[in-house]
Amino acid sequence: MSYHIERISLLARERPPARMTFALGKQTDTSKPAAPQLRTPLGHVQLILSDDRGNKTFGCAGDGLSVRWLDKRSQLSEESKLRELVALIHHARDIYLESPTFDSPFEKWRTCHQQIMRVGRERGQEDLTSSFASALMERALLDAVGRLAKRPLFEMVRENRIGFQPEAIHSELEGLRFTDHLPRGPLTRFYIRHTVGLADPITAADLPADQRVNDGEPETLEEYVRRDGISYFKVKISGDLSWDLDRLARIWQVIPKHSETAVTLDANEAYDDLAPFADFVDRLRSELLGLFQHILYIEQPLSRQLTHDPKAEPWIRRIAQSKPVVIDESDGTLDSFKRAFAMGYAGASHKNCKGFFKSLLNHALIAHYNASGGQAFLSGEDLSNLPIVPLHQDFTALGILGLRHCERNGHHYYFGLSMLTDKEKAGVARHHRDLYVQRGKEWFLNIRNGMVQCPSLQCPGFGVRDEPDWASMTDMNRWIQSNYPG
Repeated sequence: MSYHIERISLLARERPPARMTFALGKQTDTSKPAAPQLRTPLGHVQLILSDDRGNKTFGCAGDGLSVRWLDKRSQLSEESKLRELVALIHHARDIYLESPTFDSPFEKWRTCHQQIMRVGRERGQEDLTSSFASALMERALLDAVGRLAKRPLFEMVRENRIGFQPEAIHSELEGLRFTDHLPRGPLTRFYIRHTVGLADPITAADLPADQRVNDGEPETLEEYVRRDGISYFKVKISGDLSWDLDRLARIWQVIPKHSETAVTLDANEAYDDLAPFADFVDRLRSELLGLFQHILYIEQPLSRQLTHDPKAEPWIRRIAQSKPVVIDESDGTLDSFKRAFAMGYAGASHKNCKGFFKSLLNHALIAHYNASGGQAFLSGEDLSNLPIVPLHQDFTALGILGLRHCERNGHHYYFGLSMLTDKEKAGVARHHRDLYVQRGKEWFLNIRNGMVQCPSLQCPGFGVRDEPDWASMTDMNRWIQSNYPG
């Protein structure tokens, strides 16, 4: 089969104001309120693809343009980082259009990804940001290829209609029967790991009446536990040992205490030195043993610049004796996880925004390592997945990778599907009553007993059944020039 990319459009969807403040990462003063957040849109890609049989369709992808997480270059303002990110996304589009005809989706991605990473480095960008730009194009391409084949992405991967060759990237995977390490069928039920941001109120005592949103939805952790029955939690930590321990103790008082309760911790690069982090882990075990026993893993303690530093290896191996450590922000290149695993890290986060093919490659590496007695794993993360395109595509990816729980409560910070148009909400009502529930006049993620169900995402392409309402969006460059002229 031969394919031809006819056009790629880059669009922006306005996000409504957040209903709650969110804070993450290293905090220099935890007593102060979180700094105001940069206003960013949801970026969308519309790719028009034809094949050599005369068929034509669209492919789509979307992500929040979250420069605060992507880009830690201290010399630039967030506005400058956003402008540079949008410029890099346009470069990625141009690279995909330079040679628009291809036979293998995997080879097309591989060639373009290398070029996008090179352009990013030439422009002084972080590898993570370049991966983000590449991943947007990749998902739109895979979505379109699946639509032309009239098959869900799970079938496209399982039958290898995408040309996936992990040994082309990691030679040690030669001979690996990759499909043997996929689920027999796509997973369509997931535990929601509810994120507790650094600014999130835990109990009603943390939220004075005059600061409540009063929109009918839960606003504190205890309210979410009571309403949604959640038992999986992801807690942000700040790098302030005493403040973090005190807050974790208060969280432990609120969350359910049964055998299924699971907690993960995320430092978001809060530490520049693993010695105090090791002290934090030791104190956590001695002072909050009950909570400690329910912690599955700890995510990204070190800054991305220090994650792969050989000096960190003894500390990582020491900490890993207590809890597995996972990389996230430091997963900027295709060999990031391989280098991290060699140092004692146990896993890497899956995020579509870092690349679906990258997660397939890491999944293959994990199968290879575990066949030799390793205990490596992928985790499902990404708070910024919002409906429809980013959220649906990431649930679809989780179902392929066999991940049964995921960080997935960006809805907590926005009011349901309020950012969508009436046309898009009608599609939700028509096709996705498994994944969403209507309360009043708005639709929300349908979490029951801490889980969501989404078999409706098993449709041709990458989990998006209806075409987005492109007419409601703005050209991405125009949005940036209107809001952040450089």
